[in-house]
Amino acid sequence: MRYKNLFRFIIPIVIVLAGSALYKANAWGFWAHQRINRLAVFSLPPEMIVFYKKNLEYITEHAVDPDKRRYAVAEEAPRHFIDLDHYVHERPYDILPHKWEDAVAERTEDTLNAYGIVPWHTQKVLWQLTKAFEERDQYKILHYSADLGHYVGDGHVPLHTSENYNGQMTNQKGIHGFWESRVPELFGDNYDFWVGKAQYIDNTREYVWKYILE
Repeated sequence: MRYKNLFRFIIPIVIVLAGSALYKANAWGFWAHQRINRLAVFSLPPEMIVFYKKNLEYITEHAVDPDKRRYAVAEEAPRHFIDLDHYVHERPYDILPHKWEDAVAERTEDTLNAYGIVPWHTQKVLWQLTKAFEERDQYKILHYSADLGHYVGDGHVPLHTSENYNGQMTNQKGIHGFWESRVPELFGDNYDFWVGKAQYIDNTREYVWKYILE
């Protein structure tokens, strides 16, 4: 089985669900993150759904692990957002380097961490998941799959791409938690989550940048 190719179906379906499902390091609330990961499984192709459906509860429950880690891991917080308006107000897809090494060389690692690294970290987790499939390591596959769903979901929170992430600059303080937690929790059961089947993508790095951040 070509695991290296098959796992790429995960990315687009999580992306679509993140956009449909509806404090800076806290992306969607726990309810939304878990719902996104859970529903993503049911849109996977037959070659993958058997494995993931057997582990559905793990994928669902551990969708919030990255948010929990931020209390124990100092490096975790910047992995959930990127303040695009700090760099440029138009077409950040064309301005910021898509490779981490190039971005560090151009902006410095301290600057990148200060304003968020979610697109680059998403690529890193994707690479880790690829390795886990190649090694046929079930624990790592599940671990990185759950994490990947989380970070892709984070990249779809509009307030995670702005320095004004909580409305603190425009007298709208508190809008972050209202948007990503309260609204999905109140109305999510009435949303239509049907998004069709996952699609295969070849260039995942460009996909992450174009469809999450452009």
